[in-house]
Amino acid sequence: MTRPVAVAFPLIADKDAPPSPEDFAALARFRYSLRQFLAFSEDAAANMGLTMQWYQALLVIKTRGSERPLSVGELAEELMIKDHSAAELVSRLAEAKLVRRRVDPSDRRRSLVLMTPLADRALAKLAALHLARLRGDRDAFLNALLGEQD
Repeated sequence: MTRPVAVAFPLIADKDAPPSPEDFAALARFRYSLRQFLAFSEDAAANMGLTMQWYQALLVIKTRGSERPLSVGELAEELMIKDHSAAELVSRLAEAKLVRRRVDPSDRRRSLVLMTPLADRALAKLAALHLARLRGDRDAFLNALLGEQD
């Protein structure tokens, strides 16, 4: 089940009205801020020996799998990738000793994914870096959407 993504963009009052020059400028500023954050994120992950996809997968496994282990199919859905791509991703994560697979006791055809302590430590460090960056860039993101200059 894919969760809908709600996007609130307060600059356009009438959804049927064409965007104003200010709306286009706000979108461009927001996109630039977002791309800067994504470039930071990719570099931070690489400095810890992770790819962006690995980092994203570990975040999903940590959050969605907190109550019960996540299946490979659920990981695929959350990352918006095909099941076979998620299976390959889990294999690479397992090779790197970041996750381990376990057969689902209720459905032996399913494979569950569990994080290792190594992954937990790496994710904690990387998440702390990301949160610090997001908190520091909070005004840049908000100002981009509100049309204010830094």
